[in-house]
Amino acid sequence: MALDDIYDLSNLKNHTEELLFRIMEEELEKISDEDVCKCEDCVLDMVCMSLNKLAPRYRVSLMGSIYSTAQDGEFEEEVRNAVLEAVEKISLNRAHD
Repeated sequence: MALDDIYDLSNLKNHTEELLFRIMEEELEKISDEDVCKCEDCVLDMVCMSLNKLAPRYRVSLMGSIYSTAQDGEFEEEVRNAVLEAVEKISLNRAHD
């Protein structure tokens, strides 16, 4: 019995993940390709490292979405710091040549 066979899980969203993707895109656009490797492996490593440092914020409703985004101020800075730290660490320790 798989949950997704019984329940509609399509509205289950992790607000942290969505916010992190937006901030990761912003930060990577600011950095030249010569300074940071932006291959799929490195970017996924950056995303994973960042997400592992942050608390998830799941929501399933419009009210949950409104509540999550209303509290973004401080949390956005926390996400940005996690992203910047991950970009720096992965850039210095790539998993490839």
